[in-house]
Amino acid sequence: MRTTQPLLQHMRHSQILERLNSGEILSITALAREWDIQTKTIQRDFKKLMEGSYGVVRADDGKRFKISKKRRTTTKDASTAIKMLDSLSQGIGGEFYIKAQIALNKLQGHIESPFYTRIDVEDISEKMELIEQLEVAIAEQKMVSFKYRKWYAHDDIKTHENVKPYKIIIFDGFFYLFCQVKDYYPKFYLKEITDLVISEKTFEYKDTVLVSMQKAQDIWFDPRKEAFEVILFLDSTARVYFERKPMKEQFLKKYTDGTGEITIYITNKEECFSILRKWLPHVKVVEPKKLQEEFESILTSYLD
Repeated sequence: MRTTQPLLQHMRHSQILERLNSGEILSITALAREWDIQTKTIQRDFKKLMEGSYGVVRADDGKRFKISKKRRTTTKDASTAIKMLDSLSQGIGGEFYIKAQIALNKLQGHIESPFYTRIDVEDISEKMELIEQLEVAIAEQKMVSFKYRKWYAHDDIKTHENVKPYKIIIFDGFFYLFCQVKDYYPKFYLKEITDLVISEKTFEYKDTVLVSMQKAQDIWFDPRKEAFEVILFLDSTARVYFERKPMKEQFLKKYTDGTGEITIYITNKEECFSILRKWLPHVKVVEPKKLQEEFESILTSYLD
């Protein structure tokens, strides 16, 4: 079952901590192979766990990981991670919450969570079967075909064949299938996909495309284009937010008056414009200036 990235991360952290606390010594390579995910993802998991107060340290060989002897006797941290995961699944609700509870109860018999988390993610309960099919296709790197209806033309249903599914992604609370069709990399809105069929044809992922996806700021990213630098000015109100919740590969420069500048990398100007729309009037483009000028032109047209 495919879930949101925060949920997947918490689930992995919970499982890693539970296994470490039971005395296992874990390897990044072995876990990546077991869970069929990239080693970089597991590396980030261990980096976060080592930065936390979980007692995760490197084993004697310097490559694997274990729990410090001082922390091996406690499972409190794993329990806390499970409680957070429970709260996150409630935020999504629907059939997903029911299925999540089955998995959670296998990890812990009873959950009384002190956390409340509100995640603005659309309810995809009616698409769980589709998601499970896509999960299989993605894991086995098999092509798929399906019917798709565009939101602005409900009577126009098109069949897409030989689609290479890369990932199920979530931007702004909406689920999309990120895939390759010939030389294009569309993002199909998940709820408009029907009649999915998994082919026996297999394919190879393009690593550069996956890297581009991981660096994307929002749904507008284009993996075919080289990322370019954008510098945004932040007033004191916006700076606090971007300090607390950094964007992908963000570099923040702070000024003594409480303002700041962030440097980000985008492949599509709409990635920048979506930030400006959300943070108007607290953020503006410093470089490249033509982006700020174009955005101001859009605003002028709107006001007129």
